[in-house]
Amino acid sequence: MPTGIAPFNRQFAHNGNVVQNVSHILQQLKWGPSAEAALGNLNCSMDAYQANQILKQLQDHSVALGFFYWLKQQAGFRHDGHTYTTMVGILGRARQFGAINKLLNQMVNEGCQPNVVTYNRLIHSYGRANYLKDAMSVFSQMQEAGCEPDRVTYCTLIDIHAKSGFLDVALRLYDRMQEAGLSPDTFTYSVMINCLGKAGHLAAAHRLFCEMVDHGCVPNLVTYNIMIALQAKARNYETALKLYRDMQGAGFQPDKVTYSIVMEVLGHCGYLEEAEALFGEMKRKNWVPDEPVYGLLVDLWGKAGLNPSLQTYTLLSCCTEARSSYDMEFCCELMAVTRHPAHTFLLSMPSAGPDGENVREHMSRFLDLMHSEDRESKRGLVDAVVDFLHKSGLKEEAGSVWEVAAQKNVYPDAVKEKGSCYWLINLHVMSDGTAVTALSRTLAWFRQQMLISGVCPNRIDIVTGWGRRRCGESLNRWLLESYVERMHLL
Repeated sequence: MPTGIAPFNRQFAHNGNVVQNVSHILQQLKWGPSAEAALGNLNCSMDAYQANQILKQLQDHSVALGFFYWLKQQAGFRHDGHTYTTMVGILGRARQFGAINKLLNQMVNEGCQPNVVTYNRLIHSYGRANYLKDAMSVFSQMQEAGCEPDRVTYCTLIDIHAKSGFLDVALRLYDRMQEAGLSPDTFTYSVMINCLGKAGHLAAAHRLFCEMVDHGCVPNLVTYNIMIALQAKARNYETALKLYRDMQGAGFQPDKVTYSIVMEVLGHCGYLEEAEALFGEMKRKNWVPDEPVYGLLVDLWGKAGLNPSLQTYTLLSCCTEARSSYDMEFCCELMAVTRHPAHTFLLSMPSAGPDGENVREHMSRFLDLMHSEDRESKRGLVDAVVDFLHKSGLKEEAGSVWEVAAQKNVYPDAVKEKGSCYWLINLHVMSDGTAVTALSRTLAWFRQQMLISGVCPNRIDIVTGWGRRRCGESLNRWLLESYVERMHLL
């Protein structure tokens, strides 16, 4: 063995053992005196590299932060930019922004300047928490500190603004990124294609997709899934199927998302046998179908073979949208056999009385009974019921069901007061019928409050699957018109 290799190997093994032993202690114990005592009993020293390796393995932010500050007290130990940046990321996942700001101040005071990776972690954390103003503030701070944003910075900002419906901001950031001389990568192109598509600019999204290919940036499976989903949502089913074939021709194998989208497209085109064949292929390739996939098939079979009543349709739609513990293939039968409350609720839905109070009481009793169910399951059923009632012309019933669901916090982010006279109406997670019902009832409430108080919202943002629309003075004037009350808002 060459001279020097054996000591190196021993040192490498020692480093590995330190990381492993410390990680084991921290994953077994909550931070406190017992954890500190266990670490002290190891009687080993650590450097910043080893500390960073340990921090990366910790899921509990309180344990990570306790360990981080314990390290600072150890003789001869000094945190570096890597450990600070890792800690910022851990605290960001836990939305501990107060602790992050304290940490960043300490970092600077100790002469360790945040770098582009540190700032990117912080921007990502704020974005994930939907604190977009704070994310943009960090973007400005990093430039003031002389730290140039990189492609990751711009991509993160574009992504979080596009997902929140601020498509105009995302587009401006994309232009600014190019002005900075940073060429888009596959992720950036994919985000921008999705952004343009959701804004309703399908032709522009397709042009950007072609530009991506022309510039030698290879689309990946995510890019194809986005393109197929956008065309499917616009009901351009043949185009969606052509993209699916192009994707396969480019050598990409479908994943569960692809299969789900294409099965739905085939169903809309009336190709039920092809959809079933795709389902079989999906299982052969070991993609485990989840509840929505089973629900999609149930919905397709139901629409192909039934002339559904209100109860039948809502049961099938519930299967499509809900996330319950039932196997969706047998959900309807199980609900009837086991007398699940949802079955009784749907079968006994009353017609609206003069003021709709009977429907509201019926809905309220059901949601009280279902208080222990997860919100997503309740939202799936409510969405299906409101959607079908609306499409059946039963708008009073649809509105009453929506009002109770909103009061019971089934749609927690649907209507939010963002500031003084500034409101956000988020329709993004709703079906078409539910979105229309929610919007009309919310505007009716605004009108009522305006007439009572004389105070008008000066800004209302409406977020849909196609982006964000900002309304203000013109909407206020319209709501105050006398004929609006006759437009079935109330």
